[in-house]
Amino acid sequence: MAYTAPPGSGVLGNGNGNGNGTVVRERVKSIGYSATVNKLLLDVEADTTEGSVKEGTIGDLRIKNTGNHPAFAILAYRLWTTATAMSGTTYHVNCLLKPGEEMYVPDTPVVIADETIEQLAGTAVTSSAPSVTANFAYSDSGTTIDDATFEDADTSITVDDGDFFRVNDLIQLGINNVTVTKIEICRITAISTNLLTLERALFGTTANDKDAQTNATSGVVDNAKVYFPFFNAYHDHDKYTVVQTDSNGKFKATNFFGEGRAATHLQGLTPGSVAIKFYNSGYQELGLSGITSGTDSALTASGSYWFKIAIDGGTAEAINFTVDSSNTNFGGTNGIISKMQAAMDDKYKNTASNTFEQKSTVGIVNGDIRFTSGTHLSTSAIALTAGTDGASASYNIFAQQNGRFPALANIKSAVAAKLPDDTLYDRVTYASSPNEGAFLFDDGYGRLWGVGTGTVNYETGAIDMTGCPVNAEFVYNCLHTSAFSGKQNATDSAKMNSLKAIYGNMPNQKGTGQLTVTRM
Repeated sequence: MAYTAPPGSGVLGNGNGNGNGTVVRERVKSIGYSATVNKLLLDVEADTTEGSVKEGTIGDLRIKNTGNHPAFAILAYRLWTTATAMSGTTYHVNCLLKPGEEMYVPDTPVVIADETIEQLAGTAVTSSAPSVTANFAYSDSGTTIDDATFEDADTSITVDDGDFFRVNDLIQLGINNVTVTKIEICRITAISTNLLTLERALFGTTANDKDAQTNATSGVVDNAKVYFPFFNAYHDHDKYTVVQTDSNGKFKATNFFGEGRAATHLQGLTPGSVAIKFYNSGYQELGLSGITSGTDSALTASGSYWFKIAIDGGTAEAINFTVDSSNTNFGGTNGIISKMQAAMDDKYKNTASNTFEQKSTVGIVNGDIRFTSGTHLSTSAIALTAGTDGASASYNIFAQQNGRFPALANIKSAVAAKLPDDTLYDRVTYASSPNEGAFLFDDGYGRLWGVGTGTVNYETGAIDMTGCPVNAEFVYNCLHTSAFSGKQNATDSAKMNSLKAIYGNMPNQKGTGQLTVTRM
């Protein structure tokens, strides 16, 4: 698992322009004094009219006074009275630029708010675990099926409110493996108001039908619920019973664990608010000190030893290893640790073993011998017990003191899986600092960094994580459903959260001014 540094864009703004800081379009506007009307220089609209002052996609802007007189550059933004309530009023920020002066306006969300509002946070989610119901991960989408004739061969379905969905969303019909509520995973390929065009029977599921999936709440009949699934989409929907990364440290879903979805554009995640923390593995140590790879284990050369290990709450498996004829040290070629690890690995691959496909490792940690689970699940655990199959007690590790290996009663208690602490404390000053090295963050540009890499879509919540702790459960933090959440938009009636227009004016009643607006 590698820790990645926060990426920097290296260019002005968020990259919605051409990305290299060069000029895309430039407008030179002559302005005069008016006590009542500001001159419109740029109007941000969804539709662009050729030759007008309208501009659909603005990118980063530079406003420069290229005239001989001071001039006002006036930026228009919408007022928000709370994190979720937008006023019908547009407010102006007036900037007086002297000749030759310029200002940069990055293509970033901006709103006006009263000074009494500390942060337009919306809904804060703190250290939440993705919800799982009867081994399946999903949440209610907020709408239902509006279709009484849905068949297994249909390629579309009508819902009561299509505004909850986006193209490429995965949706889930049904909630389990019971026939009347059987799960089907579909991908939305097109949306026409409330009609969803579907790619059906995905991720190891089969097509549902109104005549078989008849449950009124979670079948595929009229008024049954539609769900957002968030299983690990690198695999089939039923590969895991919890929400977790896979053995390669990868996870993806087309929504952010059901968070931040709504039927209006006032939805989505707030850029910069995502923080994900993974469980540390459970382990058990022997309670030794000063052990190094060169420490003699004091076991008998060529002796056949046994011990038992249970992994992640499973049944204990007897492990047998034979000490090398010439190396009885803990480390080195054919050392004790190498021998024990090889024996545990053999059991991992043995279909008849109690630890089949249950990974564990043994090594020297801080001068002690530590056995560690190979997962980062919340149930990750190690339980050591005494061997019983040795030729005598002296060959059953933990049955008694055997060389440097203590009796079971004298080893340390197992340490359960746990989440890393959010805060670190200096050992000398006790000053606190955030434990940033434990998290996967987003950078505001939709990129993930920290204990892994990946991407997140602020509008849909779609997330793709790679290089993270393997076989790991996690908790997540985010802000959603606020003025700054989801996509940036200057014209939507439910959420205007960026520059709406640029106006010009000047204080001199007799002269003529000039402002040049450049799109970068």
